[in-house]
Amino acid sequence: MKLIRGVAATLVAGIAVLLAPTSPAWAHVTVSPSVATTGGYGTFAFKVPDERADAKTTRVEVVFPENAQLTSVSLRPVAGWTATVATRQLPNAASGGDEDEVANKAVTGIVWEGGAIKPGEFQVFEVSLGPLPTTPGQLVFKALQTYSDGEVVRWIDIPEAGAPRPEHPAPVIDVKPADAQAAAPAAPAAATPTPTGDGVARLLGWAGLALGALALLTAAATGLRRRTPVPASAPLAEADTAARLSP
Repeated sequence: MKLIRGVAATLVAGIAVLLAPTSPAWAHVTVSPSVATTGGYGTFAFKVPDERADAKTTRVEVVFPENAQLTSVSLRPVAGWTATVATRQLPNAASGGDEDEVANKAVTGIVWEGGAIKPGEFQVFEVSLGPLPTTPGQLVFKALQTYSDGEVVRWIDIPEAGAPRPEHPAPVIDVKPADAQAAAPAAPAAATPTPTGDGVARLLGWAGLALGALALLTAAATGLRRRTPVPASAPLAEADTAARLSP
């Protein structure tokens, strides 16, 4: 009986790990698509998850890269949110009419505020921008996420190839020529991700669940062997009594 109780406890612990909600420790602000064509235009979605269980996200700021002069930017309206676009005058820009004035300014950032992202939810902010640089490279869009209690999370770390993922990675767009994108090898269809964070916990949970189930089956089989009916020549009542009195 003690063995069965111990096995049951193991099973419960394993199930608890498996059913526990996924930790948001690996969630972060992202941009999609993460690859674009040199010299072109594109629509990009900044996805902002709320990682706090006790606070809402009330302000999102995306800072545009300094190495790009993105002069054409338009936004998809987001219900409940007000967007403010900041610009800077381009050097050596000729003065002219209103259209020239817009073309001579590069966007430096966008701020969304007035709305709220509740715990366990995310919001997508879509931006159409261009023209993208004609030289291949990376565009790093640093993001600042402000919570209702005043905390500011800075998604500003620049990921580096071959290095561990930083704690607060900034959204990055890889700008490549169209022919380079076409020649890029396709990702393996059945790649197996390396377990990290919650993946390890769930893997251990499955392992514990399997071991617990195996032990439970073993205990049950042992119990069945102990309770195998005695030969017909021995009265069943006498056999049960002997079993209870045995040391």
